[in-house]
Amino acid sequence: MGANVQKNLIYYIYYNGIINHYHKLNLQYLRKYWSVFDGQIVIKIAVDSDYDISYLIDLMPGYQFEVVKNDPKTGEGAHLIDSINQVSDGMTFYAHCKGVSRPLMDGLDTWVKHLYESNLGSVPVLGERIFSGTCAKILPCAPYVPQDFHYSGSFYWFNTNEVKKRIGLIEPDKYLTERFPAMIAKKDECFFNWPYSDKNVNFYLNETWKRL
Repeated sequence: MGANVQKNLIYYIYYNGIINHYHKLNLQYLRKYWSVFDGQIVIKIAVDSDYDISYLIDLMPGYQFEVVKNDPKTGEGAHLIDSINQVSDGMTFYAHCKGVSRPLMDGLDTWVKHLYESNLGSVPVLGERIFSGTCAKILPCAPYVPQDFHYSGSFYWFNTNEVKKRIGLIEPDKYLTERFPAMIAKKDECFFNWPYSDKNVNFYLNETWKRL
């Protein structure tokens, strides 16, 4: 798969009725890199109740989106497969409003910035690979992510049609978006771009980023 393929977006936003720092930060970066995407766009806003989402829409000028019911047990995992089924061809970027349920953390701000800039500032050429992403942990992280690897933060590119061919019966859970790449592809079918680690490092901490 070359550089000039169609680029789709799947994006998930959890909204509890209050716009916070991480909604603003994530959507600021999404707007910055919006021109990357020239294919299908699937944006889902998950809510617990019938909130007024006008303030959130103001941060997404002109974006098409779908409002869905939040499932507190499965979170964004509940909507992953359905969203993938709404795109086709080319490559697709999966991302979400990172940290919107977290308190302010300097390390988290750095992590959010890196997730967008490293994945969208220079779009990877997948070639024969199935997935590409940054912040990978190349080891099992049981009990939540027992697979051989995952892209911590759940931001990654994938070969749309190849992934869709490989999807079988998958039961959603809260950690599905992190577990998903290793459920579909082997390590040698993926790119792991900087930073990546064979240790269970904590990207929420500023100390982690200072050591990288």
